[in-house]
Amino acid sequence: RQQFSFPSIFIYGHTSSGKTYVMQTLLNTLQLPHVFVNCVEYFTSRLLLEEILIQLQSCSETEQNSHVPCDTFNDFVRLFKQAVASRELEDQTLYIVLDRAEQLREMEVNILPGFLRLQELTDRNVTVVLLSEIVWELFRPSTGCFEPFTLYFPDYSIGHLQKILSQNYPPEYSADFYAAYINILLGVFYMVCRDLKELQHLAVLNFSKYCEPVVRGEANERDTRKLWKNIEPHLKKAMQTVYLREIS
Repeated sequence: RQQFSFPSIFIYGHTSSGKTYVMQTLLNTLQLPHVFVNCVEYFTSRLLLEEILIQLQSCSETEQNSHVPCDTFNDFVRLFKQAVASRELEDQTLYIVLDRAEQLREMEVNILPGFLRLQELTDRNVTVVLLSEIVWELFRPSTGCFEPFTLYFPDYSIGHLQKILSQNYPPEYSADFYAAYINILLGVFYMVCRDLKELQHLAVLNFSKYCEPVVRGEANERDTRKLWKNIEPHLKKAMQTVYLREIS
């Protein structure tokens, strides 16, 4: 923790590929001092900079939680150094994680380059982690800036999705029955949709239709052919409107 780490890290990947969850789990499990801010929630530079300082102060052992206005990045650098000193973190790496970092492009032109060089500007052991769904080439300012260390989170494979989605099986049905249903669902939707959250929504939405023959007593849990014939037209209709929430 005493060694200087890389000044900035850029983590990118498709939505629902685990970027935020992995970072939060890693920082909490290793008990590393950190600040976690969503740039959509704090959508102006002032709100963002002040939220980082507030989180730093709230973790301080002292009772000094008074709100300090922060209008410019120069003010932020000065107040940040004070906050780090009050927490006695000069000898540890502090991580600032900015989720949905693509919003930084909508802020003042000095915000993104400033965060990328924050370690240099403050002379403190700090690493800024940017989480985004778009590639670094769409971030890079035309004037150039410090290049972060980039890390790519790949999409889940169909095997990963099968394993993740199958864990949510209802207690009244067997795990194998629900896994067979997920296998059918992915067979239809995987080519058009890789979004885990969307697939979870579709799985919940269509499961009752899949179970209808079992509920009516016309089939048992192993009659996959009969169950498939019952749900096939409904899944095809749902596929035409994927992402549109038209199937209720």
